[in-house]
Amino acid sequence: MIGEKITDRESLLAYFDALLAPTKKYRQTGNGRLNLGSSATHYSDDEAQIEGFLRQLWAVGPLYGQGILTDSDFKYYRQAILDGVNPQHQYYWGQITDYDQLIVEMAALAVTLIETKVRFWDTLNKRQQNNIYHWLNQVNSVGVWENNWRFFRILVNVAFIKLDQPADHKRLVADLELIDTMALPDGWYFDGNPQQMDYYIPWAMHFYGLLYAHYMAKEDPEHSDQFVGRAKAFAQTFQYWFDRNGAAVPFGRSLTYRFAQAAFWSACVFTNVEALPWGQMKSLIFNHLNYWQTLPITKPDGVLSIGYGYESLYMSEHYNGPGSPYWSFKTFIVLAVPADHPFWAAPMTQPKRAARIQIAPAKMLVTNQGGTNVMLYPSGQYSSQAHSDEKYSKFVYSSRFAFSVGTGRHGLEDGAFDSVLAVAEDQSDLFVAKGKNLASKVTTDWVQHTWSPLPNVGIVSTIIPLGEWHVRIHQIVTQRALQVSDGGFSNLVPDSHADSHPALDYPGGLAFQSFIGTTAIVNMLGYKKLQAVFPSPNSNLVYSHTVILTTTVALSPGTYLLISAHYGGTDLPLATPDVDYDGKQVTVGWAGKDVVVPL
Repeated sequence: MIGEKITDRESLLAYFDALLAPTKKYRQTGNGRLNLGSSATHYSDDEAQIEGFLRQLWAVGPLYGQGILTDSDFKYYRQAILDGVNPQHQYYWGQITDYDQLIVEMAALAVTLIETKVRFWDTLNKRQQNNIYHWLNQVNSVGVWENNWRFFRILVNVAFIKLDQPADHKRLVADLELIDTMALPDGWYFDGNPQQMDYYIPWAMHFYGLLYAHYMAKEDPEHSDQFVGRAKAFAQTFQYWFDRNGAAVPFGRSLTYRFAQAAFWSACVFTNVEALPWGQMKSLIFNHLNYWQTLPITKPDGVLSIGYGYESLYMSEHYNGPGSPYWSFKTFIVLAVPADHPFWAAPMTQPKRAARIQIAPAKMLVTNQGGTNVMLYPSGQYSSQAHSDEKYSKFVYSSRFAFSVGTGRHGLEDGAFDSVLAVAEDQSDLFVAKGKNLASKVTTDWVQHTWSPLPNVGIVSTIIPLGEWHVRIHQIVTQRALQVSDGGFSNLVPDSHADSHPALDYPGGLAFQSFIGTTAIVNMLGYKKLQAVFPSPNSNLVYSHTVILTTTVALSPGTYLLISAHYGGTDLPLATPDVDYDGKQVTVGWAGKDVVVPL
């Protein structure tokens, strides 16, 4: 939490300075490494420290290139880069191997070289230039993952072109062709995995594509026009992932990058692509950063922590190191936009958005009821990363209530099963929630998942968004005796003492109110018990203590239909959806409209 509200260029620069300043105490002259913590990644501690240094260049490089940072500000980075690429120096960054983590970090250096050509590159002697070139050029002779990583090599070769150095044009063309194979309708991509449409689309695929278009408009107008066109189309639906308060809906992996969620909008402004009106993108960026200022995302020394709404390793991936959160500095690239750009003068305006849309390429429905709570209903998404079940496969993700990850294997408390159905065998406390779908379907009215949590257990779950309500219909065929638990949204509590925070009685169910909002759950068909579950601390991404309203039932082997309604909003709801089951179909009525789900 920093404090000063961001309203203009000066206050945005102050926020950047406030986040950069705490890292200065970890600098060593000429050493392009920042030792910002003691936790480890799958790559070496040395590379993790190099990552912490290079990721700052996403902001520092463009800002120095535009004269916002002085020679004195850049002095440390200048020497650290020169020593880092010098194979004769003790601080050399080393040789690059296949799929090396430092391939990722090369992109920030490449963009820095382009942006600081006059102030940095052109002031170097031939030996210094050759050292930079040869260290970066290693990327053209090693294996690079077939996903957003190909853009790292693309940007290195673009830098070579801009610096009049030999570029690997054959690899550049091949990498661009591979990126094209991942393009989807309406400006969406998948990131190497056809089941993965998360924040890597805006903060990676589009961010780099826009930079390519910006730098290569003359050399490659065809691809440049494609990247700009895709970004403009993508903006029309991606804007729905943000609420009026600035929060973006937490979803998918790498969420420790936090406000990189808005990096796409900053890249649009930086590359002069008015994907939405300037005032709307300004509102998206500023409100988003102001939202993050309300959360304790730094450690006591001011360094960004691993976590989301607070410091936590539970939700992290094996590649999240102490310096990884500085990926978020990509959003500060907007500060390199000249002061006379119309973006800075444009009044902040809220985008006008429908209450619900279908994003077909991303296999999801998104509701934005009242603009204050984005709810994302995905289907058929998955990634083999830590906590993938929780990050991709819940029934709904909320910008207001966030989601939870399990902290252990035993019981509903450790599992923290919000917004998902969890099952366990009779007499067992090992609950299993939905992971990868066997089949999925999205219509304009509902999302459907076909899945199997255990052998000889089949479930079809149909989720119907209804404003701040949604209805879940579960068709279960089981040859095993089961315990079934259907959890609603997480809500905030000050501690995990169940006796201190009783739920409210609500017609047919339970409700809970806190200063962040109201959650409710109603048994419509088949459940036997309603309860408030208090998960283990630090399981939710934004709130360290939560309560999950849950409805449960024990099932013998057989065929069952379970229906529940779940609410997440501001005030206690005055009415619930109507549900009718006639043996062949379920009819759900709400706001004068019926939704029919055939069984």
